[in-house]
Amino acid sequence: MNTGMFESCITGHWFNPQAVELWSDVKTIQAWLDVEAALAQAQAKLGIIPEECAQKITQSANADLLNIDAIKQGIRETCHPFVPVLREFERVCGKQAAGYIHWGATTQNIFDTAASLQLRASHKLITGYLEKALLSFSALALKSKSYTQAGRTHGQHALPITFGFKVASWFAELQRIKSRLSNATSEAFTVSLGGAVGTFSAMEGKGREIQEGMAALLNLTSNTIPVRTSSDSQTHYVAILGQLASFTEKVAQEIIFLQRTELAELEESFHHGKVGSSTMAQKRNPQNAQNLVGLSQLLRARVPLSYMAMIKMNEGDAAESNVMDVTLPEVAILAVSISENLFKLIDGLQVYPEKMLENIKLTKGLILSESIMMALAKDIGRAEAHHILYEAAMESVLTGAAFSDCIRAQLIKEDVVATIDIDKLLDEASYIGEAESCVDFVLQNVKR
Repeated sequence: MNTGMFESCITGHWFNPQAVELWSDVKTIQAWLDVEAALAQAQAKLGIIPEECAQKITQSANADLLNIDAIKQGIRETCHPFVPVLREFERVCGKQAAGYIHWGATTQNIFDTAASLQLRASHKLITGYLEKALLSFSALALKSKSYTQAGRTHGQHALPITFGFKVASWFAELQRIKSRLSNATSEAFTVSLGGAVGTFSAMEGKGREIQEGMAALLNLTSNTIPVRTSSDSQTHYVAILGQLASFTEKVAQEIIFLQRTELAELEESFHHGKVGSSTMAQKRNPQNAQNLVGLSQLLRARVPLSYMAMIKMNEGDAAESNVMDVTLPEVAILAVSISENLFKLIDGLQVYPEKMLENIKLTKGLILSESIMMALAKDIGRAEAHHILYEAAMESVLTGAAFSDCIRAQLIKEDVVATIDIDKLLDEASYIGEAESCVDFVLQNVKR
């Protein structure tokens, strides 16, 4: 029986299978072996270990050659996560080469560097899906830049916008997050090979050169001071993934809000056979968006764990290292899954501009009170204009009368002669500000 969320038949379909595979036991052990092979090659190049032994170690660095069942049993017996792997690797390499495996390294060196390899592979998936999402956001913003929609603040009608304006703001925010994520990789994806306490004590004075050689082989950066108690760079990367989760939840929640039956301005993709309820056959729920909300919350809940894992005692602390070892794979899988499903959500989004227009008219012109106020302010000042519009708006709400009629009545009551064209100013398309040009600016700026 599968109990983990990534493998369960109930929840497993939420997660990207490539990401899950990247962090599987076999792939994790393979990443450890890749680091051991790079260590051997870098040391052989500097004459620390024999060249023929480094070649044998590299040729044998294949997880398929190891007895995984023996490793599992060994971990139970030794209570150590890596020594049984080393024993199996030594068996595969043979006696001569086995003596030079893991030369001068400690377990956390291997784990941290291997995690960088796995995180980099996950990052490639994340950015690939984010690129697709950005293209979908861009196309949707361009297509809908003139779709007039009620702008809402505090859940209430505020002023008219265009739907494309909203989408362009999403596009710009996601682009910033993606840029931050890419900028964080040089520090987060590192080789750390300082040995037991980070001083290169067993590296015969060539520790820095060995670490830099490994970095070149693995296409990672070389840690400036590879102490075991520093994980701030990975935590920074995880924190940006937390931003991605918050952004994604915001977009998903907005789509859920706008897909409500009473609004019906948007709808996520739907196919025949998709079921919204076991008892209400008519339901077309925003299930993809709701799943994204859940995934985003699951990721964001793990960000504080990475901050906790930064607080390591002395020159090594297995308790907090263990926390990061467990947290990082989950965060990476969640981030890839969020990125993929965000792209799918936006790419399949259905937009109903006629419903947007219908909803914007629900308040019988009240949404354009600022339009009237600013025009009237030119004659009588903003404060007095606001007073007149406030009284007219309250009357319209209380009586259900057309806003335009209430404005005219209030002007008469206040003995104000206005030169404004009320009916023209109550045209929602006339008061969208620079919404359309903002969309053009954002998208053209990206092209530049």
